[in-house]
Amino acid sequence: MQALDVNALFARAEQAFAAGRLEQAEAHLAQVQRLAGDHPAVLHLLALVEKKLGKTESARSAFAKALRLDPRNAEIATNAGNFYSGCANYEAGLAAYEQALAVKPAHLPAMRGRALCLARLGRTQEARATYHRAVGLAPKDAKAWIALGALERNEGDLQAAGNSFDRALALAPAAPPAVHGRARVALERGEKDAARRFTEAERLLPEDPQVALGAAEAALALGREEALRKFETVIARFPGWAEPHAALARLRWETGEHETFTASLEAALSEQPANAELWSTLITTLSGVDRHIDAADAAARARASLGEDPRFLLLEAANASEGGDLHRADRLFARLPNLDGAIVAEARHRLKISDPDRAETLLERALQQEPENVAAWALTGLAWRLKGDQRADWLYRQESVVGLCQLDITDGELETLAGDVAKLHHASSFPIGQSLRGGTQTRGRLFERAEEPMARLRSIIMGAVRAHWQRLPAGDPAHPLLRHRNETPRFAGSWSVRLTDGGFHVAHIHPLGLLSSACYLRLPPAAPGAGRAGWLELGGAPADMELGLPPLLTVEPRPGRLALFPSYMFHGTVPVEAGERLSVAFDIVAR
Repeated sequence: MQALDVNALFARAEQAFAAGRLEQAEAHLAQVQRLAGDHPAVLHLLALVEKKLGKTESARSAFAKALRLDPRNAEIATNAGNFYSGCANYEAGLAAYEQALAVKPAHLPAMRGRALCLARLGRTQEARATYHRAVGLAPKDAKAWIALGALERNEGDLQAAGNSFDRALALAPAAPPAVHGRARVALERGEKDAARRFTEAERLLPEDPQVALGAAEAALALGREEALRKFETVIARFPGWAEPHAALARLRWETGEHETFTASLEAALSEQPANAELWSTLITTLSGVDRHIDAADAAARARASLGEDPRFLLLEAANASEGGDLHRADRLFARLPNLDGAIVAEARHRLKISDPDRAETLLERALQQEPENVAAWALTGLAWRLKGDQRADWLYRQESVVGLCQLDITDGELETLAGDVAKLHHASSFPIGQSLRGGTQTRGRLFERAEEPMARLRSIIMGAVRAHWQRLPAGDPAHPLLRHRNETPRFAGSWSVRLTDGGFHVAHIHPLGLLSSACYLRLPPAAPGAGRAGWLELGGAPADMELGLPPLLTVEPRPGRLALFPSYMFHGTVPVEAGERLSVAFDIVAR
């Protein structure tokens, strides 16, 4: 009779769980355990109940016990993996999914979970291979196609992502993640139907802020006024969310509203003065158009509203230094705690006030903590040059670290391509947060656009990149570029820049790349006495730092010429005199 009572109690617990009566299910399971002790099925259900009740430690304990008692139960292992990955413990989640797959190698939920954990752990190639295995085993599994598409999009492979989302939509036409994912790919690739796709995504996901923001961004193709209306609608619905405010400020700035471009942020902060995300966005937006003292003052206002938050102390210090208020920056840096980003920001400030020894000490600490920090390497190179340290030659002057080549493309094809690229320059002012002054820059990832000429250009340029990569000096584990010598190069971001009368780039670096670039499509006619107008300057210190370090190399722009150089090299351009200078740029990373 007791066995029947236990079975009946367990059945009631299952029924209560299925009906959402979680406390009742928990009580029934407690009775079962008192009568029959631990059993893997009981512990499994208890773990699921505790997970839904938010009792994380109890759920963790129940899953662990269940797996110890029944280690070859793929269902328990998969649900344990779901639990761990839901807690962002991706190592434990991966181990649980692999335990499930060791028992059932074709178990699709465990396979999808394994891929998700691998992606979260940065093991993207393994994740992608796992998703491909999943869709190979079950080509009609829409969830696997959606997950693969999302991973491919995050990796920057928009063409593959579009294909995967299309496969998912063929199987599940109204699946919201597939509709939204495909709309996002259409937007980023410049496809003509992006706005229509976002209209469908909004119908399926009316409360999703990311969908609403994407619809506003897609509306740019329909005209400035339509986009402004959409952005203002998103802000009205989600007034405390900083991202649409940043997008609206960017649109207003790029279309000439230079006095009122931050109006929505200021209005939102008047209503929500304790919103740290809004303050951070305002400061970054002001800094991005060289209004550094205004940005420092905004950081001081943020501290007055939020209290002594060290993040805003750092933003005030860094912007005060960038804006030339060096005494104010000195006082603020002296008060900063050991905070991420503070070491490199203070090192830049120390270089500006002619203290390269202190700057180098700070940068050594930064590189010990983060050996791939491009900004730290860039400033270290300046410090070494100021001190006459021969390591600057090791960093910059090794043969073939910088490469120049002429693309394998005819003059006619180049001019046609230049015409196609020029049509993408819709903005009328330089973008926020970029190095450009006096011109326009395209949005999105140029090389991932749907137009065939972009695919052709991408292919030609990647061939040149691979040839340059093969010419790099031997691998060197201490060198920020050459430590990746034996890896495979791939594109990260890609965009086009159009410089017009007097336009130029301030000296800058690309903190997310290994190699950066300039590829020239169209140049203004050479003017008598123009000298080096529009030339690329590599290795010189930014003018605002007043270090007196000239460029290490200057490059004459020529149609079809490609320049490749380490991303840690500061680079800028001499202002163009007149006309249009159209170029393409991109970053290279490795894997």
